[in-house]
Amino acid sequence: MGNLPYGASKGALDRIVLAAARELAHLGVSANVINPGPVDTGWMTDEGRESIVRQTPLNRLGTPQETAHLVDFLCSPQGQWINGQLLMSNGGFA
Repeated sequence: MGNLPYGASKGALDRIVLAAARELAHLGVSANVINPGPVDTGWMTDEGRESIVRQTPLNRLGTPQETAHLVDFLCSPQGQWINGQLLMSNGGFA
């Protein structure tokens, strides 16, 4: 909320991934999207950070490395069955 172009682009990406998962599967290509929650990349104010941490069951922000671990898994042989998924990587943040 509060940033219509950003929200619209995220919604479009979700739909593109679902279509790509079906249309590219015959080529052995899988398509997934990761929707990371609040990740500590230095863009938040201290006040914003504290507010978000209070809303997160794990009582902390995510790290870029945690998102990278999910990407690594999806690109590994262990993740080859996962296709067409909209994955939340947000520590329970709602």
